[in-house]
Amino acid sequence: MAWIDSHCHLNHERFSHDLTDVLQRAMQEGISQFLVPGTAFHQWETQRALEQKYPNIHLAYGIHPWFCDLHNEEHLEQLDDLLNNAVAVGECGLDFSPNKPSKEQQMHWFEAQVTLAKKHQLPLIIHSVKANDVIASTLKKQPTCRGVVHGFAGSLQQAQALIKLGYYIAIGTRLIHSRPKKTAALVTQLPLTSLLLETDAPDGLGKQTRNEPKELIVVANVVAKLRQQQPEEVLNICSQNAQELFQL
Repeated sequence: MAWIDSHCHLNHERFSHDLTDVLQRAMQEGISQFLVPGTAFHQWETQRALEQKYPNIHLAYGIHPWFCDLHNEEHLEQLDDLLNNAVAVGECGLDFSPNKPSKEQQMHWFEAQVTLAKKHQLPLIIHSVKANDVIASTLKKQPTCRGVVHGFAGSLQQAQALIKLGYYIAIGTRLIHSRPKKTAALVTQLPLTSLLLETDAPDGLGKQTRNEPKELIVVANVVAKLRQQQPEEVLNICSQNAQELFQL
């Protein structure tokens, strides 16, 4: 089974000098496929360059809620074109933390990307902070859409509601770094068939430490320990989930 990091920003400048080595370290651990989501129009070209150089990198394109106010309708048309050669739409979503673009702006761009996902029959990669109920309410209106809520930090009830709508819950390296009790409890109560594993590299290990896809093994070890299962079983099933969702 090819193990998959379902969310890593390998086009980030922190990987500009040694990405080949980063990928090699991951592959030595058995992680051989990498999904790189987009966050804003100025990054889309750097993503395309990665895919052309590394055949085991798969791309999603999207407009992240943090940066949605930098975009206009021409960017939406550009995104529409890019999605002809993508495995997902995202990273998109809502973030109702302080000092973010207005809720109205975020909703406009999120709903536009949900519409594109339906048009292209692609899954969504969703960023949700303090917005899980609004996200679920929005997704209910498009019952044919599927996807994953990345870096999930909500309640068990919210996770179950999203799973019922056809969405996976992604667990990443913040489970190691900050040890959130709520997420740890969630991991034991949700079926493994509803989970994806991710690193969110280079983020996810605190501000001072660059994260890498090889850390997916550590995530799997923590999940396995919490669930009293073998790490290989966790990696196999979660990777199968990613493979099925993104049609890899």
